[in-house]
Amino acid sequence: MSVQTVAATIQLILAPVVMVTSCAILVGGLLQRYAAINDRMRAMTRERFDLVRSISGVGSAATPAPLDPFVAERIGEIDAQIPDVLRRHKLIHNSVLTVYCAVLVFVASMFVIAVAAAFSSSAAATAVLVLFLLGTAVFLFGILLTALEVRTSQRAVVYEVERVMSLHLPEEGRR
Repeated sequence: MSVQTVAATIQLILAPVVMVTSCAILVGGLLQRYAAINDRMRAMTRERFDLVRSISGVGSAATPAPLDPFVAERIGEIDAQIPDVLRRHKLIHNSVLTVYCAVLVFVASMFVIAVAAAFSSSAAATAVLVLFLLGTAVFLFGILLTALEVRTSQRAVVYEVERVMSLHLPEEGRR
């Protein structure tokens, strides 16, 4: 194998490296989003647990106080939001896994490029093209899943803001 052939092969291998870098950048952001959604979900379930525990009178000798309407409202909001947050969590989870699969396909295409160059195989060259296009399609699917999650997150924020804005102050609190 000549020096020119090796140099050309290395240049061919760099195209998937650029795609792997793109995937890595996207995965970094997705993992931060995944962690934020995870933290939000845990905070909401903890808040619901604490609210239910406080109104049930567990741990106190006194009978539970009448249900505060704001506590009931918040429990209702949490109950409405948790399924949506779980769906968002699953979408981001699937998006992260999809982008990691794209990385795997791009790395595999690098090895097939090396095999195609070493053996001057046209079948391997065709396989490289197929693998590269497959990796790009998988990456695109991961981006689509992310876009769906972002769309869903906007609905969740609007829901919570509208619910809180619909609450009214008691009459004595308006003076």
